[in-house]
Amino acid sequence: MQFLRGLWGVLFIMTPHPMEERQANTERLTYLSTPDSNIEKVGTMNQENLGPLDRILQTVLAYTDHMVHNRPGTVVPDARAVTGLRWQAATYKVENGQKIVYNLQKSGRKSLRIRLGVLQDDAKVVSKDGIVLATYRGAGIFPEVAVWLYRQVAEVWKLDNEFAARWASYAFAQEHRDLKVVLAAFMLVQCRKGDPVRDDAKVAFFDEDFRDIGEAMMLLQRKDGRDLNPKLLLRVREVLRLPGVVEINRQLGFGRTARRPFFGRWDKAVTKWLHYREENPRMLEGLVKAGFRRSVMDLARAVGYRPQTPRFFEILRWKQCQADDGRRTMAIGKELVAAESWDGLVEREICERILRDKPSFKRIVGLLPREVGMTRAIVAASIDAGALSDKDLVIFTPTLEELGLMQVQAIRERWEKATRSVEDMRSANIARRVRNASTRAILEEASETALKKAVEETMKGIRVYFMVDISGSMEGAIDAAKTHISKFLHGFPLDKVHVAVFNTAGRELRIPHASSVGVQNAFRGIVAGGGTDYGAGVRALAHHKPSADEDFFFIFVGDEEAQAFDAQVRASGLQPMAFGFVKVRHSPNHAAVRDTAARLGIPCFIIDERSFEDAYAIPRTIRALVAATPVGNEHRAQPGARQDIAQIVLQTELLKKPPWAA
Repeated sequence: MQFLRGLWGVLFIMTPHPMEERQANTERLTYLSTPDSNIEKVGTMNQENLGPLDRILQTVLAYTDHMVHNRPGTVVPDARAVTGLRWQAATYKVENGQKIVYNLQKSGRKSLRIRLGVLQDDAKVVSKDGIVLATYRGAGIFPEVAVWLYRQVAEVWKLDNEFAARWASYAFAQEHRDLKVVLAAFMLVQCRKGDPVRDDAKVAFFDEDFRDIGEAMMLLQRKDGRDLNPKLLLRVREVLRLPGVVEINRQLGFGRTARRPFFGRWDKAVTKWLHYREENPRMLEGLVKAGFRRSVMDLARAVGYRPQTPRFFEILRWKQCQADDGRRTMAIGKELVAAESWDGLVEREICERILRDKPSFKRIVGLLPREVGMTRAIVAASIDAGALSDKDLVIFTPTLEELGLMQVQAIRERWEKATRSVEDMRSANIARRVRNASTRAILEEASETALKKAVEETMKGIRVYFMVDISGSMEGAIDAAKTHISKFLHGFPLDKVHVAVFNTAGRELRIPHASSVGVQNAFRGIVAGGGTDYGAGVRALAHHKPSADEDFFFIFVGDEEAQAFDAQVRASGLQPMAFGFVKVRHSPNHAAVRDTAARLGIPCFIIDERSFEDAYAIPRTIRALVAATPVGNEHRAQPGARQDIAQIVLQTELLKKPPWAA
């Protein structure tokens, strides 16, 4: 495959050679750089096209913005962002006949409203002087992010079709929903669709059908809930409708025309999806109860679905009217059973219904009469009926606290059990919104536990050296660096991570406890000052030698205002497989860490500091960074050896459609 021929020469200059021999590879090394500068030259290094793995890493590590925002916001130019734009949650209020836009900004447990400007009819937000400050957008897809992600997939596809297909198959089982939607959209429209290949006018064989993978992503169901629900199926179509995506597809030659969006097999896959659920009415009923009724109707409208029986419309409570041309014949004018309603019920009657019928919490919220609202008794009844999952309970913590239910022993015990079982970083965000210190501490501990679970398996066979620049040029940025490290570092086991701070001298820091509190304590009293010698940080940790079965990488936090330090790395006797770099201060004329990586012939992965602001992105960033670190050749053949992401993707079996859709 093209991937095997070019990947390791493009991104990873592997380590079968001694450290000294890596220098000869410098001229052909390409590595990831900051999003705003893309690929940079170092010395005589040639600029080469990014390989498939580079694109995956750039997509996973550099991308922090959400592709969909479920609330309004403002968009402003931002050179640091890969899309060139930054989104900020916002709202507006009519004051003296003008729509005044306020940005919503978190400050501890409070949400601050910061006045921005006046909203115009063209969605521009302007100052009193008429200067355009931002663009106001409603809830929905962030087009620039979607197009950027789609372009990364397209670049991988152009370099290696099969690798892109295996990437989609691998991503389907992962948590990154936005990326899965984009990959599904791309695979549905790409040009490898099982066409016959002829030899002297005779069909010799049939080409690979990678559109089957896009169909499989839409049709397969997973027990862990990581499949594409009806809203995500609609989002796939929404991505393909974006002008930027239409243009990419036109350039790649997908579809018969460039005048309108090309949907490939989306319609076909949705028709199969709807037909299967019509034949299995309990699945359709389950979707209605789960709150996807309107999404299913939108899917049916989009493909012009024709049900086999009126039962399809009855389950969806979808009243049918005759078309102007009189073509419709099914369920026209038929009275449908009214949707269940709790209107007119008092609080006691609602609680009795909850305990009797045990509906999902989402359904309870949808049925509650506005005049009753979410009362203390209704929430308590919902918990007693098992309507709230562990994740729901954690999300609902501020409301439980506000209603005084955290003082009810049975509910408190149920909540504490839920916090111990959470498997994501949601608790970190929720902890900011609770008042009680002990409740906040439990949520923060749950978040740290979730992070450790997320990276525990990933960290097998790898060691991390973390080095933080505390020179004078870091004044004002050192506090941000400490905050980032406290969020990032407590996900690593203490026996697998070594930390140092440096200016012109370096010293090792001892982390007393594997928690954010422990990290903050270790950095207590450290202030910025002195010059910058990255080699001092390396020397401070040189006495920690990895075991024979371990790979390892260096992570630097700084601004790169220094000279290259490859000589010091060689002198240390440590041969890292890769560098990770968190740039916390803009210094466009300096590239000490990246220069050194190039001279050593190893990759340098840029970690966007904004990923630390998103609690959900932290474990994904850690896992991606560790998975991206090459596995040493001496370890690769060992039983149970760690695998890097290239190996994992290449070994992923291509998805197959479920038997009922074949």
